[in-house]
Amino acid sequence: MADPAAVLATDAHNALVFWSVVVFVLGAVVGSFLNVCIHRMPRSLSIVRPASHCPQCGKPLRWYHNIPLLSWLALRGRCAFCGAAISPVYFIVELLNAGLWLALWLKFGLSPQLGAYALVVSLFLVGMFVDLEHYILPDEVTLGGTVAGVIFCVVFPQQMQNASDWTTGLWQSVVGLAAGGGGLYAVRWFGNLLFGRKVHEFEKAVSLVLDKGRVRLDDGEEPAEEEDVKEVLTSRRDRVEFQADSGQVGSQNIAGLTVRITASELTVGGQQWPLRDAPRLEATAHQIELPREAMGLGDVKLMMAIGAFFGWASVLFSLILSSLLGSIVGLLLIAFRAHQWGRPIPYGPYIVAASFVWIFFGTELTRWCLNVPIR
Repeated sequence: MADPAAVLATDAHNALVFWSVVVFVLGAVVGSFLNVCIHRMPRSLSIVRPASHCPQCGKPLRWYHNIPLLSWLALRGRCAFCGAAISPVYFIVELLNAGLWLALWLKFGLSPQLGAYALVVSLFLVGMFVDLEHYILPDEVTLGGTVAGVIFCVVFPQQMQNASDWTTGLWQSVVGLAAGGGGLYAVRWFGNLLFGRKVHEFEKAVSLVLDKGRVRLDDGEEPAEEEDVKEVLTSRRDRVEFQADSGQVGSQNIAGLTVRITASELTVGGQQWPLRDAPRLEATAHQIELPREAMGLGDVKLMMAIGAFFGWASVLFSLILSSLLGSIVGLLLIAFRAHQWGRPIPYGPYIVAASFVWIFFGTELTRWCLNVPIR
């Protein structure tokens, strides 16, 4: 007769394996959707329509071209119709989301933390890969994550914040988001104060167009993108300033005149216009003073989301670890000439990586380092 204990142990093991496979597959399926978000969100495209298609030839993908992980491997990273290369990022995102979901399942089991942290992981993966490519963090990730963090801490205060009731959970979540947003905003403010401007010199003249509150700078090397001035110049100290080699504002020739653009006005020579009423400006220059940010507002909002989910201690942990990771990786990239000194490096991916470390090991590591309880 079989030992009941052995039978129960076998059944438990088989159940664990079965549900681990289910979680991994679900994570890969969601990862496939995350790829849609990563590609479309920064381009202001709908994540619902049209259906998945090849970005090169535009042909809709058949269902068997959309099987997570397997389709990319079977197609050897190429479109089945036109043969265009499919970025390995698609495979990496699916594998990362599936692997992280599996790790969460094995650590937290079927619990509120599993649902909350699975949402965090997927949101933050979108932010990480969008930031790596476009140097932006979508509000859907940062502000959406902040709202979700507060909601989870109110509905599951004990599991999320080790709080006795929803009011305490809410308070701790609000303190965390305030610490994350306020603390990183202060770092950003001082960084911009110290390093907020840089004069760029160009061998070939670059062109700048300002029209209806939108600005486009074209250096002839990368595709020029038109942006809202208020998104480029985010503080009263920020400005774009140069001496025009040639160009005009309205119908007036401005060769040799100093041009200054701020978030509120345009100044050319001695003339000033409110930005919303300024005539169209077209100019070329070899030397332009541009603002530069120690970090973007997206990084501030991302840290706010981390604080909302995990509390103030996670903010301090993530800030220290992300700074360390960013410094090490940045220096290695420069040492191996994979990145030029002075060029921006997206900070969001390092914040995301630090938050993942916090989810799995943060509380234990902090208690070990400080030898005091965090909550």
